[in-house]
Amino acid sequence: MRNKLRLVLFSLIVIFGLTNINFAEDQSNLAKFVVRNYDLQEVPNVGSDNPDYVIVEFFDYRCGYCSKQAYDYAKLLESHNNVQIIYLEFPIFGGISETASKLAMDVWEQKPDLYFQIHNEFMKLGPKMKKNDLIQLLDTNGFDGAGMFSKAQTSEKNLIIDSNIKIAKNLGLRGTPASIVNDTIIPGYVQLAKLKKMISQ
Repeated sequence: MRNKLRLVLFSLIVIFGLTNINFAEDQSNLAKFVVRNYDLQEVPNVGSDNPDYVIVEFFDYRCGYCSKQAYDYAKLLESHNNVQIIYLEFPIFGGISETASKLAMDVWEQKPDLYFQIHNEFMKLGPKMKKNDLIQLLDTNGFDGAGMFSKAQTSEKNLIIDSNIKIAKNLGLRGTPASIVNDTIIPGYVQLAKLKKMISQ
């Protein structure tokens, strides 16, 4: 059943227009396949550089369940050194969600070592996120919050975020959070206990 599901998902990805498929040695599961056209320096990722388990997460900073998921993923990384998480910004709520996503990508470009911290702090703001909250968090972490916010609001669309949205739509994902753990797609929030069980198999 799993092999059949995997075949269907791979077929959908090809049919819906994700081209330039070059099967590399490391495209051994669906999570790696989905991000195959990215250079991992382009997209935020944390955890192992040689993982047994790759998690690709689609999320929106104003999503309440995404905040819970962020907390669980942080706990998972604390206890498992064989996991890599690749974060694909998917701002489905628009507005300040899109701005926050652009800010997070700017953090990744400027100081990738701080992305995970900023990501989790943005997540704690959740649905009540405001402009001044984002600016203050960035300032506290050594960035020019006001300048970055202005740039994020006035700049054109971020190509990585646009690509993330296309991938999510091609996979039929309509909400957040949504995760791919190796070959398993999980729409919605997944509890830490289940995650630990999945990666211990």
